[in-house]
Amino acid sequence: MINGRPLSEKPSGAKADFVYLGSEFCQNLLPGPAEFGRALKAFGKPVVLVTPFLTDSLFGDIEAVIRKYADKKNKLEIVTNDLGLIHLAAIKYPLVTRLSLGRLLGDFLKTATDAFLQKFFSEHGISGVEADSPELLRRYSRLPDLTFTYHIPYSHMAVTRYCPWENHWTGEKCRYTCLGKSKELDEKRLRRPLRLVNCGYFIEDGKIPKSGRIDRVVYSPSVNR
Repeated sequence: MINGRPLSEKPSGAKADFVYLGSEFCQNLLPGPAEFGRALKAFGKPVVLVTPFLTDSLFGDIEAVIRKYADKKNKLEIVTNDLGLIHLAAIKYPLVTRLSLGRLLGDFLKTATDAFLQKFFSEHGISGVEADSPELLRRYSRLPDLTFTYHIPYSHMAVTRYCPWENHWTGEKCRYTCLGKSKELDEKRLRRPLRLVNCGYFIEDGKIPKSGRIDRVVYSPSVNR
């Protein structure tokens, strides 16, 4: 179980080297330490902790996961979109965590200078970047010594902290109405339809760029229409 709901079964015939657990787009989908441990046992693969923008109440759960499952020999990889979490990991857990810049924060920082980003990444132990568009891939490929993860089939366009599924702010009591579902938002003024998944708005592409530095690919299974 993750947050009171069943873990997804392993896809039949799927071959994966790692599992992403959590969400870049909704803090209600973050696992606690017990759920993270069950995922490690269920999948038998390295599990990457995936995190969104955070409110203060979530830092305790994330620290509990780090303390329980990270050590110098088995660094915990964390996808982070929160400057506070980056600072926390850099100050308290630099020897047991490996940070990857999430897609939301990557979008926010993409206009910064290369010099600033290199200094920021070096000082905070950020060694990876998540991308789901050729634009993000090209922008951060200008920097040395980074690994790149590319996400398919969805490319994010926007995110909200007001849950469109249950009409309340994320962080309040959640019924997980969004799980396994998506909504298509087709509006004539849009060049292509948007798809709502969790609290993120995406376009569906599915293509891996033919050029650019890509070290691994993360596939998010299609959700029910």
